[in-house]
Amino acid sequence: MTLGILATFGVLSILLYAFKGFIDQLPDFFASLRRAWEAWQELKRARREAREREAAQREAARRRAARREAAERHGSQSQPAA
Repeated sequence: MTLGILATFGVLSILLYAFKGFIDQLPDFFASLRRAWEAWQELKRARREAREREAAQREAARRRAARREAAERHGSQSQPAA
Protein backbone atom coordinates (compact mmCIF):
# COMPACT_ATOMS: atom_id res chain seq x y z
CA MET A 1 0.00 0.00 0.00
CA THR A 2 2.74 2.44 0.99
CA LEU A 3 4.70 1.53 -2.09
CA GLY A 4 1.65 2.27 -4.29
CA ILE A 5 1.19 5.69 -2.68
CA LEU A 6 4.88 6.52 -3.16
CA ALA A 7 4.74 5.38 -6.79
CA THR A 8 1.60 7.44 -7.43
CA PHE A 9 3.10 10.58 -5.92
CA GLY A 10 6.37 9.94 -7.76
CA VAL A 11 4.51 9.83 -11.07
CA LEU A 12 2.54 12.94 -10.12
CA SER A 13 5.74 14.82 -9.27
CA ILE A 14 7.25 13.89 -12.63
CA LEU A 15 4.09 15.02 -14.43
CA LEU A 16 4.02 18.30 -12.50
CA TYR A 17 7.70 18.88 -13.29
CA ALA A 18 7.06 18.29 -16.99
CA PHE A 19 3.93 20.49 -16.93
CA LYS A 20 5.85 23.29 -15.20
CA GLY A 21 8.58 23.09 -17.84
CA PHE A 22 5.94 23.33 -20.55
CA ILE A 23 4.27 26.31 -18.86
CA ASP A 24 7.65 28.05 -18.42
CA GLN A 25 8.26 27.86 -22.17
CA LEU A 26 4.94 29.46 -23.16
CA PRO A 27 6.03 33.13 -22.86
CA ASP A 28 9.02 32.50 -25.15
CA PHE A 29 6.79 30.58 -27.55
CA PHE A 30 4.26 33.40 -27.77
CA ALA A 31 7.02 36.00 -28.16
CA SER A 32 8.48 33.97 -31.00
CA LEU A 33 5.05 33.58 -32.56
CA ARG A 34 4.51 37.35 -32.36
CA ARG A 35 7.91 38.05 -33.99
CA ALA A 36 7.11 35.60 -36.78
CA TRP A 37 3.71 37.25 -37.32
CA GLU A 38 5.27 40.71 -37.43
CA ALA A 39 7.94 39.55 -39.88
CA TRP A 40 5.23 38.03 -42.10
CA GLN A 41 3.23 41.27 -42.02
CA GLU A 42 6.38 43.27 -42.83
CA LEU A 43 7.11 40.97 -45.78
CA LYS A 44 3.57 41.36 -47.09
CA ARG A 45 3.78 45.14 -46.71
CA ALA A 46 7.14 45.30 -48.51
CA ARG A 47 5.84 43.15 -51.36
CA ARG A 48 2.69 45.29 -51.67
CA GLU A 49 4.77 48.49 -51.74
CA ALA A 50 7.08 46.99 -54.39
CA ARG A 51 4.08 46.05 -56.55
CA GLU A 52 2.62 49.54 -56.16
CA ARG A 53 5.99 51.13 -56.99
CA GLU A 54 6.39 48.94 -60.09
CA ALA A 55 2.84 49.76 -61.21
CA ALA A 56 3.53 53.48 -60.77
CA GLN A 57 6.75 53.17 -62.78
CA ARG A 58 4.96 51.29 -65.57
CA GLU A 59 2.22 53.92 -65.63
CA ALA A 60 4.78 56.74 -65.75
CA ALA A 61 6.62 55.00 -68.61
CA ARG A 62 3.33 54.53 -70.47
CA ARG A 63 2.48 58.22 -70.06
CA ARG A 64 5.95 59.30 -71.24
CA ALA A 65 5.61 57.08 -74.31
CA ALA A 66 2.15 58.49 -75.04
CA ARG A 67 3.44 62.07 -74.71
CA ARG A 68 6.42 61.28 -76.93
CA GLU A 69 4.16 59.70 -79.53
CA ALA A 70 1.78 62.68 -79.40
CA ALA A 71 4.71 65.08 -79.77
CA GLU A 72 6.00 63.13 -82.75
CA ARG A 73 2.56 63.19 -84.36
CA HIS A 74 2.22 66.89 -83.68
CA GLY A 75 5.72 67.53 -85.03
CA SER A 76 5.09 65.60 -88.24
CA GLN A 77 1.81 67.46 -88.84
CA SER A 78 3.32 70.91 -88.41
CA GLN A 79 6.17 70.39 -90.91
CA PRO A 80 5.35 71.66 -94.39
CA ALA A 81 5.46 69.21 -97.23
CA ALA A 82 8.52 69.67 -99.45
